[in-house]
Amino acid sequence: MPISRPSVPVKTPTTPQSIWYARCPTLTALGLIANRGVLQREFLRENVYIVSVRENSTPQIRQGHLDHTLPNLIREADAATAIWSHGLNEKSRLLALGHTFHAVSVVTRSSQPIDSLKDLVGRRLSVPKEAGAFSPAQVRTLRAWETILALRNIPVRDIEWAPVIADHPSVPFGDVARREVEALLGGQTDVAILYGAKGIELARNAHLKVVHRFEAPEIQSDPRLLGLVEQRAVTVDGTLLDARDDLVARVLGNLLEAADWAAAFPKEALRHAALEGKVELDDAAAAYDGLVAQGAQLGLELHRLEALENLHGWLKNRHLVPESHQIASWLRPEILESARHAVPA
Repeated sequence: MPISRPSVPVKTPTTPQSIWYARCPTLTALGLIANRGVLQREFLRENVYIVSVRENSTPQIRQGHLDHTLPNLIREADAATAIWSHGLNEKSRLLALGHTFHAVSVVTRSSQPIDSLKDLVGRRLSVPKEAGAFSPAQVRTLRAWETILALRNIPVRDIEWAPVIADHPSVPFGDVARREVEALLGGQTDVAILYGAKGIELARNAHLKVVHRFEAPEIQSDPRLLGLVEQRAVTVDGTLLDARDDLVARVLGNLLEAADWAAAFPKEALRHAALEGKVELDDAAAAYDGLVAQGAQLGLELHRLEALENLHGWLKNRHLVPESHQIASWLRPEILESARHAVPA
């Protein structure tokens, strides 16, 4: 269904403009529309070119999507990196938030006498550490472990962290999970966390024992499991927003439509999510468990902002974001309102 244009006047650039877009390799609204060529059609008759970071091998461009130094960038990916990059240089602006709900698997070697989460006491828990100044995988896994340990009332002093070195986070479809599986099978760690459909695939192929699997509906419904939710942030280069707020609102308007499209075409949406993660359709179905459309939703509702503040505080406590950093100065909610006017009721 074609969308109407936002109420703000359309500014026509005198020279061609390239817009970079980046997304994580799991479910995102941006991924759902990218695979269908939606953005290319949106700007087909204008001097605007939509270019994917994922398909570019230049190191500066790959790094630039992490720290938001890449000009003309729109990014929908993990919120932790988005917060860190804004605390680092304040080049981005926050437009909307999303929550991905997919299975989280706690796994061990088949020979290990670890049969439930209470057996984590005294074990070496795998924590990946990517190369570079900031490791999204390390943040995600530490928060997940803290959530799981708290659920079973296991003090952190009763376990041991076992670091696993992985690729730089700018590497698309990096080897974080595979490195953790190798460390587990090699005896360097005792227990690991694997995420989503790729985690289900790796656990099966490596013949790992699944100690416990948190299913997507459980993660969505239980507030105690917030640390297992994949929080996403839609951010944009501040200079681009200042120059072309109309263009950014149009892109965001298309992103807002992704969830409705996924609800209307659930099988097709699941297929796109599987393509994004390079996983089998059955594994994607098991991981998302019917929550693709819900996961594709974007907004700035109170529960999303509260979850972001929770993550923000966690990062501050570990000195990964300046103590003075504030979400309010980063947020541009008026762009979301303009984008909503671009979407039919």
